[in-house]
Amino acid sequence: MSAGILVPERKLVQWGFGLNLAWELAQTPLYADSGRGLSYLAWTRLHCTVGDVLILLAAFWLTAGLHRSRHWYLDSIFLGGAAFSGIGLAYTTWSEWVNTSIRSSWTYQPEMPTIVGIGIAPLLQWILIPPVIVALLRRDRETARPNREVTTP
Repeated sequence: MSAGILVPERKLVQWGFGLNLAWELAQTPLYADSGRGLSYLAWTRLHCTVGDVLILLAAFWLTAGLHRSRHWYLDSIFLGGAAFSGIGLAYTTWSEWVNTSIRSSWTYQPEMPTIVGIGIAPLLQWILIPPVIVALLRRDRETARPNREVTTP
């Protein structure tokens, strides 16, 4: 198996982990557990970040299935990007609702702006981060020209 086979996914995981970890840390003050100990916060934010990366991968593969190509981000930046972001946004909307309203797994601080009881910060995460990742995939040498053979004149 070629080392480049999973290049888009590898890059997606790398960038997705970094961007989502930064986002999770930045939105910490908006959650009710923000006053807990450092080890608890580190664990939960890492846990959430890994979940975010799994959502990114699922959204990427579902978008690839819709476009019949793992390199959809090269040919279908608008429709593919909308599907990629939309899938993550739809799942996050559902997850935030279930975890705050039904399971009570977490709660928001009063400072968290909400729309119909769902935090705006996690929704913005899935509106902003996926397009940044698509731009990074398009710009990156390894992912911008997948499976392209180099020929010499």
